[in-house]
Amino acid sequence: MQNNGTLYYSKQYKLIIMKKLLLGITVVMAIGMTSCRKDYTCSCKEKNGGAEFESTSYPSTSLVDARSNCKDRQSFWQNSGAKPAAECTVL
Repeated sequence: MQNNGTLYYSKQYKLIIMKKLLLGITVVMAIGMTSCRKDYTCSCKEKNGGAEFESTSYPSTSLVDARSNCKDRQSFWQNSGAKPAAECTVL
């Protein structure tokens, strides 16, 4: 059986370990939740190897948002009937 002094230091040691673990988990989560934001360009061309007919810039945007916006541009061109064979990609 441990004496009271040893038990006190054991509890303190566990508390320090738990605090450091919590801090580490918090830092990893904060880094994981931030997204890389940079400049992306959406290039729209005809599917059959045609020339580029539109290029849209998305400054300081995450890749997920740039892809979503580019997909919306492609849908716009295809559904408007103006460019039914449009294919837009993020560069």
